Amino acid sequence: MTGLGELIKSFLLLALTTTLLFLSAPSQSDTNHFGAGGVFELDLGDSEMPLTPKQEREQKLLEEQLKTKQNNSSRPN
Repeated sequence: MTGLGELIKSFLLLALTTTLLFLSAPSQSDTNHFGAGGVFELDLGDSEMPLTPKQEREQKLLEEQLKTKQNNSSRPN
């Protein structure tokens, strides 16, 4: 049983050493090129993506439904 105990001790020592080495090494986030926070932000300003023809039709339909609903609700009963 002593051989197995020594093998387990050796394995645990190797695992502990490897873990400590990786924890002390700088990670990729420490060496990024996006500033101190590590967050890359892309500012598109006020740009908009054009709608597809299907999205344009849906947008028009929704606007028409909203107008109809507003007209119906503003009429006195």
